[in-house]
Amino acid sequence: MRELIRWDAGFTRLFLRLVLPIVIQNAVGSSLQLVDAVMVSGLGEVAAAGVAQANRVTFLVQLFLFGIISGASIFFAQFWGKGDVGGMRRVQGAVLRLAGGVALLFMLAVACFPRAILGIFLPDGPSLDSGVQYLRVVLPVYLIYGVDGVFAAMLRSSERARIPMIASILAILTNTVLNFGLIYGRLGLPKLGVRGAALATVIAAALSLCVNVGVSYRKKLPPAAAWRELRLPERAFFKRLFRTIWPVVLNEGLWGLGVTVYSVVYGRMGDQTVAAMSIVLTVDQLIFVLGWGVMNAAAVIVGRSIGAGREEEAYLYAKRMLLAAAGSMAVMGALLVVARGPITGCFRFGEATRAMARQVLLIGAFFLVFRAFNAVNIVGVLRSGGDTLFSMLLDLGSLWLLGVPLMALCGLKLQWGLPAVYLVTQLEEALKMLIGLPRFLSKRWIHNLVRNPGAE
Repeated sequence: MRELIRWDAGFTRLFLRLVLPIVIQNAVGSSLQLVDAVMVSGLGEVAAAGVAQANRVTFLVQLFLFGIISGASIFFAQFWGKGDVGGMRRVQGAVLRLAGGVALLFMLAVACFPRAILGIFLPDGPSLDSGVQYLRVVLPVYLIYGVDGVFAAMLRSSERARIPMIASILAILTNTVLNFGLIYGRLGLPKLGVRGAALATVIAAALSLCVNVGVSYRKKLPPAAAWRELRLPERAFFKRLFRTIWPVVLNEGLWGLGVTVYSVVYGRMGDQTVAAMSIVLTVDQLIFVLGWGVMNAAAVIVGRSIGAGREEEAYLYAKRMLLAAAGSMAVMGALLVVARGPITGCFRFGEATRAMARQVLLIGAFFLVFRAFNAVNIVGVLRSGGDTLFSMLLDLGSLWLLGVPLMALCGLKLQWGLPAVYLVTQLEEALKMLIGLPRFLSKRWIHNLVRNPGAE
C-alpha cells in the first residue's frame, strides 16, 4: 500500500507530464463541445436529434480509426522505451496506410448512401433530413482524423503530449467560433444551420492536423519520418504488428457497433430521448476527462517500462494509475450529482427533456468508478502489455452478451423509459471489472513485443 500511495518523484513527474496536457485538452474540448451542443439545441429538438445521430456515424468511424491507432500505440510506446525511433517510424508507415484506407472506405460508403446509413438510426422525417445534410458536409473529416490521430499518438508516446494538446485546443476554439458564425449567420458568415456545424468541424480538424504535422517536422520529432522511413516493415515484424493490432481494431469496431445499437434504440424511442441523450453524452465527455487522461498516460508509461525490460515497474505503475483513475472519478461522480441541474439548465430543450437527462446523469454518476477502472485497465494497461486478445474478449463479451440484448429487450420490447434503459447499459461495466481485475493481478498481460522485432 505504501508503494501505491507514496509516489516517487520520477513517476510523479512523468505522470503529470503526460496526464495534465491530455486532461487540459479534453477538458477544453468537452467544455466547448458543451457550448456547441447548446448552440445546436437552439435549432430545435428535431435538428439537434439529426445532428446527434449523424455524429454517431462519425463516432463509429473514429472507433475503427482509434482501434488501428491504439494498437499501433502499443508499439510506439514500447519502441520509445527501447529508444528505437526508427522502429516507431516503420510502424507509422504501416498504420498510416491502414487508417487512411479505412477512412476512405467509410467516406465512400457515406457519400453514396447517406440516407440509408442514417436511416438505421432515425425514422424517415425532418430529423433524418437534417442529419443527411450534416453528413454530406462533414465527410472529409474522416480522413483528417485518421492521419492526425497517428501523429498525435506518436507525439504522446514520445512524451510530447503538449503539442497535440495545443493543436486540439486551437481546433476546438476555432470550431466554437465558426459554429457560432456559420449556424446562425453571425460574424459576417453565412447562415448555414446544421451544414454550418459540419463545415466548422472539418475546418477545425484540418487546423489540428496542420499543427501536429507542422510542429513535428519543424522540430524533427519522432513523427517526422522521411518517405523512405515509411516503407512497410519486414514481413515477420508486419505479421507481429498485424497480430497485435487486429484484435484492437475488431474490439473497437464491434464495440462501436454495439454502442450504435444503443443509438438505434434511443432513436426509435423518439426525438426527445435522442435530445436528452445528446445532453448526457456531452456532459459525460466533460466529466470523464480525468479518466481519459489517466488511460492515455497509462498506455504510454506501462508500455515504455515494458519496452525497456522493466516488467515489475510496469506492474507497479499500472496499479498506481488504476487507483488514481478510480479515486478521481469517485470525486467527479459526487460533483456530477450536485451540478447536473445547473448544467442541463443551459440547454434550450423542453423541461421534460432536461428532467430526463438529469435522471440519466444521476445513474451515470454511480458507474463512473467502474468505467474509469475498466478504461484504464483494458485500454491503458492490458493493451499496452500486448494482451489485446483478452482485452477484446472482455470488452466485447460483456457488451454483446449482456449490454446489447438487455438494452434492446428493455428499450424496444418492454418499452421502458430512458433512465431504466440507460441503467441496463451500465451493468456491463460492473461485469467487466469483476473479470478484468483478476486478469490484471495475474500479470499474464505483460508481453515485450519489441525485444526481437524481426522474430515471428
